[in-house]
Amino acid sequence: MAKKSQKNSKHIADLINSATVRSITLLAHVDKFAFLGVIDTSKPEPLARADLLEAMPSVKREDITIADQEAVRLLQLLHFRTEEMLEHAFREIEFENHPEIGTFEKTADAMTRLIWLRVKAQRIFDQIETIYLTHHFHGHKKFLGFTVRDGDGRDFVWTPEVAEKLHEGVGEILGLDDESKKSCEVIHFEMDDGDETGKRRLHYLVVYHPGKMKLLRQMKDRRRDLFLFTPALEATLVYDPAENKVHVLSDKQNTAKRLADQFAAIGFEKPLSKQPVDAVNYELSMFKKAVDLKSAKATGAVILDGWISSLSVTLGHTRHSITLALNGNDNVWGVSDQHFGERNPLSSCRSVLEAKLSFVIRFDGEEENRALDITIGQRGSCNLLTFPDPRMRRCGEDILTSLGVRTRVEPAKVGADLALFRAEMKLLDLAVDEVDGHLLMALDLPVTDLVTKGLLKKKTPGEYITLPVDGDDDQQGFRRLKVNFNSANTWAQDELTGERYELSEGDLCRYTVDKSYLRERLDQVLRQQLVDVPLTVDEQEPYVLGNYRMGDQRLPVALVSRLWEAKHADKMDTELRQSSLGLTIVLTTTPGLSRRYLGPGIVVSLDTLVQEVNGQVSIDLSRVDGEVRRRQNAAIVTDVPRLIKDDARSGVLVGPWSDPWTLTKRNGSTWSRSS
Repeated sequence: MAKKSQKNSKHIADLINSATVRSITLLAHVDKFAFLGVIDTSKPEPLARADLLEAMPSVKREDITIADQEAVRLLQLLHFRTEEMLEHAFREIEFENHPEIGTFEKTADAMTRLIWLRVKAQRIFDQIETIYLTHHFHGHKKFLGFTVRDGDGRDFVWTPEVAEKLHEGVGEILGLDDESKKSCEVIHFEMDDGDETGKRRLHYLVVYHPGKMKLLRQMKDRRRDLFLFTPALEATLVYDPAENKVHVLSDKQNTAKRLADQFAAIGFEKPLSKQPVDAVNYELSMFKKAVDLKSAKATGAVILDGWISSLSVTLGHTRHSITLALNGNDNVWGVSDQHFGERNPLSSCRSVLEAKLSFVIRFDGEEENRALDITIGQRGSCNLLTFPDPRMRRCGEDILTSLGVRTRVEPAKVGADLALFRAEMKLLDLAVDEVDGHLLMALDLPVTDLVTKGLLKKKTPGEYITLPVDGDDDQQGFRRLKVNFNSANTWAQDELTGERYELSEGDLCRYTVDKSYLRERLDQVLRQQLVDVPLTVDEQEPYVLGNYRMGDQRLPVALVSRLWEAKHADKMDTELRQSSLGLTIVLTTTPGLSRRYLGPGIVVSLDTLVQEVNGQVSIDLSRVDGEVRRRQNAAIVTDVPRLIKDDARSGVLVGPWSDPWTLTKRNGSTWSRSS
């Protein structure tokens, strides 16, 4: 009966059994543990603990429940780098010259020291608990990753100045009032991570303030069990120098981005990179046919069984869908064939919308089997990210990776592949930030390679495809065609030419192009040849990348794209004329130039400058020197005015005046001086 009466007090019973009688007496000074004060200290410790456990059924249920929850906070710290935590705590109480530091026994057992902190130094106990929880949730979906731009893996240096600036910045970003700012702390804590073969040093910047507290519960052995008592963690940062990455724990992506920006600016005086961090892709098309889930592998676990419990697919080429859900561990394709025969919707579907996979696993060293259910959606969603248990989360990731369902995005190394660089320039030269598979194939771009290397982000299928067309003056343009479908086909028809395009699932898929990331990669290729590089990038074209040193001159270098579009080219021409840059080297992503000059700038296609040197992409700006000198020599003051035509619409008039005049010809008639 005693065991049954303590079914809701498992953790408090574990705490009593793991603490000394003296420590239990001290813990009784905390209101939530006041009932522990009845322990008889005159008896031998084993007997005193046994008597206390027998007396627990007489304590009010609500008091036991609260104490049981609080006991978890102490017990969980016994299983995670306890000595490191306690050393950090002692440094803090020593720094603060705690009035009762003399009663802290550094040689006592861990639980005794934890209880002392819980009773005598509540704030510092909260600190180390927060550090523990930060490490526990590192890798959870609420930890968003960022990379420091141009980072060199330098170590982070914690100084009073950095601490003060971060404290002020965090308070502003979180919108804390004056009282909350005073209670807010930014705790710096260094911790080794990884095994002996790949150990690295992490910097934790744990932001703790009296925010919302919440209690998490998990399902264990088919019943709800207390999991963790979680303090406010919505602004914690983890910096990994080896990977040059910053992770931020936050409910809101915008808040996480602002915090990471603040950290990079204060800690390194550098902005954040646009590089995708911790991004993964999920491929569901493989579930159009049978997949042997039992062949999956996971480190530290055995896969005992695996089956598809639910599969949602489109019906043929229509937008209709069907979901086949099983109650047992039958083969979903066998059930489908049995009931539908030749009209099996699974084998004739166009796309898989959602797959629910069920596994029975057993971790090494354990005897009990565990159920692991994974749901993957077409839009890249996966419930693994919400798992509170890190072991289950890692096991699920290993399973999906071994099956080929889950692939981690590995950002391409800048300048390592000439073909990839040319593909990046084609993406930069597009007029839109979202493209479809049909256009990418028409441009001969390697879609799969660009997705796996983080240069494209896959989205759901769209209702239009984009068609490249040749316009006037051999200028390229694009048109959109609406997608049509019936039960047997998907197609798009060009109403101007009457041509019909039969479409596959890949044609319809949309992809996001992060042009700011592509420009950043180009900037890194050029960085060694430029000086006076701006700290912040321009928001609109033309993007000033820096200055090119040519002899005793410093020529501005600007980047523009889409010169195949006349309207945009005219806009760039006006922008450069109105700028105070003077003679400029204008790099463009558009191959096959139709304009040699924009404003006072010489236009050079990147396609003509790029080359491969010793296996690395190189852009040699010195090849522009000759063109610059010819332009400058032609513009030397002469007694007789002379018009130097750049193209059919623009030119330079030189004569007996100090600077050459830039002229524009409009409406095919007269030349006028540009402002």
